[in-house]
Amino acid sequence: MRRRRLPRKRVIAGVAALLILVMLAIVWSQRVDIATGFIDRELTRRGVKASYTIRRIGFRTQQLENLVIGDPRNPDLTARFVEVKLPLVSLLDPSVEKITARGVRLRARVEGGKLRLGELDKLMPPPSGKPFALPDLNVDLADTSVSLSTPVGGFGLALEGQGNLSNGFRGRVAALARLVDLGNCTVVAPAAYLNVAIDKRHPVVDGPLSAGRFTCGQALEVTAPTLFLDANFPEDVREWNGGARIAAASVRSGINQLSAVSGRISFDGKPEETKGRLDIASQRIRIADFAGRRLGLGGRYAFSMTEGRLSLVGNGSARDIAAAETLLGPIVDALGSAGGTPVEPIGDALAAAFRRAGSDFDARATVRLVNGPQGGAVRFDTMDAESPSGARLGIAGGDGVTYYWPQGVMRLDGEIALFGGGFPAMRLSLDQPRAGAPIRGRARIAPMRTGKARLALGDIAFTAGEGGMTRFRTVAAMSGPIDDGFVTNLVMPVTGRFGGGGFAINENCVTAAFDSIRYSSLTLGRARLPVCPNGRALVSKAPGGSIQGGVQIRSPRLIGRLGGSPLDLVADDLRFGLANKDFSGTDVVILLGEGGYVNRLALERLAGRITDAGVTGTFEGADGKIAQVPILVSKGAGRWSVVNGRLTVDGGITVADDNPEPRFYPLIGRDFHLTLEGDRIDATASLFDPESNVHITNATIAHNLDSGRGTAALDVPGIRFRLDGYQPEDLTRLTLGVVALVDGTLKGRGDIRWGPEGTTSDGTFSLEDMDLAASFGPVQGLNTTMRFTDLLGLVTAPSQLATVERIQAGIDVFDGRIRYQVLPDLRVKVEEGRWPFAGGELILEETILDFSQPSEKRLTFRIVGMDAAAFVQQMEFSNISATGTLDGVLPMIFDESGGRIVGGRLEARPGGGTLSYVGELSDKNLGTWGIVAFNALKSLRYSKLIIQLDGSLAGEFTSRIELDSISRAVENSNGGIVGAVLAQFAKVPIDFNINIKGPFRSIIAMTRSFDDPSDLILPVLPENLEVVPTTTDVQREESETVQ
Repeated sequence: MRRRRLPRKRVIAGVAALLILVMLAIVWSQRVDIATGFIDRELTRRGVKASYTIRRIGFRTQQLENLVIGDPRNPDLTARFVEVKLPLVSLLDPSVEKITARGVRLRARVEGGKLRLGELDKLMPPPSGKPFALPDLNVDLADTSVSLSTPVGGFGLALEGQGNLSNGFRGRVAALARLVDLGNCTVVAPAAYLNVAIDKRHPVVDGPLSAGRFTCGQALEVTAPTLFLDANFPEDVREWNGGARIAAASVRSGINQLSAVSGRISFDGKPEETKGRLDIASQRIRIADFAGRRLGLGGRYAFSMTEGRLSLVGNGSARDIAAAETLLGPIVDALGSAGGTPVEPIGDALAAAFRRAGSDFDARATVRLVNGPQGGAVRFDTMDAESPSGARLGIAGGDGVTYYWPQGVMRLDGEIALFGGGFPAMRLSLDQPRAGAPIRGRARIAPMRTGKARLALGDIAFTAGEGGMTRFRTVAAMSGPIDDGFVTNLVMPVTGRFGGGGFAINENCVTAAFDSIRYSSLTLGRARLPVCPNGRALVSKAPGGSIQGGVQIRSPRLIGRLGGSPLDLVADDLRFGLANKDFSGTDVVILLGEGGYVNRLALERLAGRITDAGVTGTFEGADGKIAQVPILVSKGAGRWSVVNGRLTVDGGITVADDNPEPRFYPLIGRDFHLTLEGDRIDATASLFDPESNVHITNATIAHNLDSGRGTAALDVPGIRFRLDGYQPEDLTRLTLGVVALVDGTLKGRGDIRWGPEGTTSDGTFSLEDMDLAASFGPVQGLNTTMRFTDLLGLVTAPSQLATVERIQAGIDVFDGRIRYQVLPDLRVKVEEGRWPFAGGELILEETILDFSQPSEKRLTFRIVGMDAAAFVQQMEFSNISATGTLDGVLPMIFDESGGRIVGGRLEARPGGGTLSYVGELSDKNLGTWGIVAFNALKSLRYSKLIIQLDGSLAGEFTSRIELDSISRAVENSNGGIVGAVLAQFAKVPIDFNINIKGPFRSIIAMTRSFDDPSDLILPVLPENLEVVPTTTDVQREESETVQ
């Protein structure tokens, strides 16, 4: 059989194939070394530090272990195991089909907006300039973590998952960071545990994302936020879209805060602006100056991370809302500042209504919120609020109510209605172009009534004013209580302005009118008064300041009644301060009563202050007079108070007599005390002499304003007059020229009563052991009790009794008893005076003495049964002896020049008597007839003796004596015939007519001086009654005319 021969080409092909297989076998057997050399050369060429262990090299699968890239001490990448799987056509397609990695630790950072992987960057292909795209690569990752450092903070990530990174990857990511600083926003302790899926190059994540706090300045701050995220992103992850269930401990935007927040939020955007919708609920809220609970808010929002800006438009509702004290307090305080005014009950009621409604209400509103780093605003386009108190508030139209922070200002624009819950029905139509701009519009407020208080306001017109202020004007009519009183229909125009956190009401004078004002027992009738601001305005408040203001009323006149008494009050100026609740008045004059029963009180200055306890104050320059009481009060000063309707006055006063010719000089009272309660006035004072400080009297006054009746008691405990001290002329002018050198005590009590019928008075006063000098001579031991039936008129009852131990009127009289009566017009009726006198009696006949003016005082004394011997003994004429009984009359006149006897006459009773001169003759040259005459006087019996007396007690005095007598014995001193003749001649009856001239008291004193010359210098007589020495020789006078 013939062998077929193979073709040559086939042999060559087979040999070649064999050679290739041999070469492949050789290469495969050396694949590890070849791969190692290739990898090392490539790493060296790229300058990459790396170490690794090749675990396996296959046609499609290469496995490395213990891979380290970068500095071994701080590598950029480590991997415990890496497997790279190539496609079946790997020789023709150099791409990688799949990477499997375990135990990977990667360090990366973001710089300049690019991801930096350290040494790994040297293995990356050069930038293509194309947008970022997810690789078409299958991965299988487990036990993989990344430490990522970025400009906003450091992150730690843990990853696991499988699938194609461009479509189909499914895995999980855990990310943690301490702080993420996004510029205007920061995230504290963020943490994410997300499921990651990539579909068609769009990453999709879901899972919880939480943080300790998320802050974007004042725009937004979220505490403990948690988002159950469901979001998708584009391939470059620079935008996002999705939604989340949210929860947070609190969400704050500016001054607004939500607490215990939950809900859903959608988002679509990028860092520059993200928009979406939210539907959230909050258990507690604080929006602007309001706090509440159970908020529901739904709407659309826009948020910018780069600008830190948030805006929101939506609808919200909340329950149990309460206004902050910073908002509610000033309103309540302003309404409460009406204290002390007629509308105080209304102000208190409105304050209570605001307090109740503002402390608890539910609201539904359309809300707009804008907030940024520098502040923000919240606007309520519409609102419907309702309080359990019954108050309802509605806002509609315009731009509503807008509140701006941090400025704390508000804008009002639209229709506002408020009613119920203690509020009057209010409707406001306001137009304000911007916050702080003037407001235009009108307001209508229904009349308000609380108890008896009523306030009615006319339409309130708002207009633009200068400097951005809003001006308003209206008319207020009010009635209501004031403390313990009531004001009826007080009507006053009200104008003012507000803006910039301040306001002012009534900066100019207006005319106020009222129908009546009643305070305690005071009632004022209808009046119109010019009311001006005391200071900047009637009521004002500067920005950041407190409420100030006051009222000034110039030249007011008020007419009314105090109790039952008509009242007329005028003043130069009255002022009332609002802040301190003080007031003052100047030149205030008050007249109480009518006709002749007017009580008058004038005050130079009156000041006071209203406190919680009552009203207190001071007064100066007070003077006045109570009705018919003839007493003037002046120079009063002290303190006063009104507590529980009771007026109390304490201070000092001066009291004077209300008489053109005062009966006493002014006295002072340092402890003046007065009370007025209801219609009753009670006053007390201890009155002293202002110069000597001698206590004069204690005065007690009671007066009833309703009846016009009153009493005054003047208690004089005892005025001690002393020769070297206090004298009656220091107290009264009435004693001048009447008495002097008074030493004794005056005491007693006087009572004055007055009423519509007139004024009556009485009293009892006593003079005790009083010595004094009168115009007729010294008086000793005067005692009397005067019972006045008209004390003010100085009139006593008849038959007042005075006892006098001694009166020295030239001839001393003792133990006198005088009956008298004090009559009107300073006249004294002496009914009778009796003195035992020289064995007989000296009787003062009835007379009337007028002390109202300088005039003659005529006194007629009768001498009854005077025993001549007792008279001689009483007069201490030791060189004269006499017997007989005499009667007579001594008419006496006293005036400014002194006292005198006019037509005095003493006459011996029938039966006569004897008269003897037993002294020695001092003149030896009397002559025969002189001797005869004096011898006759030595022992003379008379049947007729008449003594006529005329002349001044202090000056020239004449006594004429008519005496018929027979000498009982004649001394024959010559003896002899002459003596015998003279003795016989002496038995002849003789008529004596004797004239004696000289100062009366000098004659008396000279007669006494025969035996006791010391009487010439008797010191007890007053100066104008002193003894005037004489040189008249009695014997010569008697010797000149003897008939």
